[in-house]
Amino acid sequence: RGIGNGISLIIFAGIVAGLPDAAFQTFKQVEIGQIEPVTLLMISGIVLAVIGIICFFERGQRRLPIHYAKRMVGRKLYGGQTSHLPLRVNMSGVIPPIFASSLLMFPKTLADYNIPGMADVNDMLTPGTWQFTTVYVVMIIFFCFFYTAVTFQPVEVADNLKKQNAFIPGVRPGKQTADYIDRVVTRITVIGAIYVAAVCTVPDVLRVYFAVPFYFGGTSIMIVVGVALDTVSQIESHLITRHYEGLTGPKGPRIRGRRG
Repeated sequence: RGIGNGISLIIFAGIVAGLPDAAFQTFKQVEIGQIEPVTLLMISGIVLAVIGIICFFERGQRRLPIHYAKRMVGRKLYGGQTSHLPLRVNMSGVIPPIFASSLLMFPKTLADYNIPGMADVNDMLTPGTWQFTTVYVVMIIFFCFFYTAVTFQPVEVADNLKKQNAFIPGVRPGKQTADYIDRVVTRITVIGAIYVAAVCTVPDVLRVYFAVPFYFGGTSIMIVVGVALDTVSQIESHLITRHYEGLTGPKGPRIRGRRG
């Protein structure tokens, strides 16, 4: 596999490409008095807080302890080590808001073809209305569970652990392990879905409340930060796999090969 997710990187590039012009327009509005400096500072603080929350949850994990059973191979004893199974709080990443935003654009597309009733639906689902926010939140939560169920298979994970003579303490290998992992993933996904829905909607609601034409919405912030974190993690993983120290080596943030 390569580095990055194709569609996410394309959307990431599109958002970042508009940053310079957005910053210029924002400061221009401050100069002409359309935006108060205090309001700009307040919104900047909200954006920084949202970025911090995204970094916290995107790095958050539930680590299930894994023990490897001891076994004799010839005259040597193998196994007995302990490890963990990392389960991300947000396994679905930025896919749910991307899917939800894409589907919410369909009414506008159909309304452009003068399909009966679609104009009213499009007016009802205008960004900023409570109907749009409600449908958006429901769709994000649905896609969080749907995408996690498609990409993460507890039965397959349990089978792999059983083949490696590994087990979760207090849980029998096989079906009970799969059921236990499924319960843990479901609980984590509930937290992750609430987090994604809140990050994608709260900044937009505040933006409408303050009546500020600010460039960044919650979805855009999450896509930019989430894709950046995932890309850095993948680069770090590739560097470590190829015996490099990575982006943050023991002697500082640099990339160099190991000697000796």
